[in-house]
Amino acid sequence: MTPLVLLLALVPLQNPAPAPFEPPAAAATLRHAMAPLAHSLALSLAQDPVPAPVETPPAPQVQPEVKPELVPGALPADATPQALELWEAVRSATSGTTPQAKVTAFEIGFDARGWEAGGKGEADFNDGRIRFFAPGFVDSALEVKGRRRLRGPKGDWLVDAEGRRVRLSGVDYEQDRAELDQIVHVARTFANLVDAANLRLRSLKTLAAAPFPLPAAMAERAKALAWLELVSPDFAIARSDGKAGTREVRAWIGVDTATKLPRMAVVAEDDKGTLVHESASLIVLDKYKPIDGFQVPFDVQTFQPDLRKSPWQFSEKAKLRLYVKSATLRAPFTAETFDPDAQRR
Repeated sequence: MTPLVLLLALVPLQNPAPAPFEPPAAAATLRHAMAPLAHSLALSLAQDPVPAPVETPPAPQVQPEVKPELVPGALPADATPQALELWEAVRSATSGTTPQAKVTAFEIGFDARGWEAGGKGEADFNDGRIRFFAPGFVDSALEVKGRRRLRGPKGDWLVDAEGRRVRLSGVDYEQDRAELDQIVHVARTFANLVDAANLRLRSLKTLAAAPFPLPAAMAERAKALAWLELVSPDFAIARSDGKAGTREVRAWIGVDTATKLPRMAVVAEDDKGTLVHESASLIVLDKYKPIDGFQVPFDVQTFQPDLRKSPWQFSEKAKLRLYVKSATLRAPFTAETFDPDAQRR
């Protein structure tokens, strides 16, 4: 073998290893210059993260006024000593010093005299009757020929002596429903004044005189009375659906300075500080007698506002005068008592 062939046999039969890549001089220089900037950017991102989006806070919610729960018989904390003294005297005079259960149902029998404006004049009714069940059911026998108007769990009805009944709905019976509203209002006020000790009071204060011009026949009497003004949800005027109205109701009570019994009361709705004139009623109470542990007036007159006059005032003639002949303040009534269907069974 020749020397040249021997030398070729000793060299490995494979591709030689590539030489390592060397970047051009310019690229190496740029990478070297950018290194500090990249490092600074990395540190900045690590230390100062991107802030979260700012959320707009919701608008504050206006909470409705929540009036404190009232307790029957509890006295307002801000009442003056004079108001508290007079009110305690009224409570003792009407129901005694021993606590009594609240009056929730009563029945009174009476003769009555009614007066209608517009030339209709007066009318007398004998052997009338009112049954009441709190908060706003009535069975009122003020009609001739044994007819009754009824408000109960099934609405308003006219019932004749044979038990036939007509529902008082629609425009044709609007006046009947309005008169039932008034009867319920008088019945509730009657129960509240007889059972003053169990009223829920929101406010109580004394007044120097009657708050409104009264009929001429009552004006002189009113001057001799001690007057209280109070706010109580128990005087709330009931609507034809049997529920109490939502407005505040103010009552102004004229108290006999000798007996401490209520002699007059004006009751009206208060719409955020404005008196609702058409809702006002004046009730005059006389000839008290003891019934079921309470003092009950046996002569009751009601007066309505005369809105045709400016300023308004109460009518000179009583809308209704009741001469009570019998009464019970513990009548065993239930809602079914005022259901015309139940009465037929």
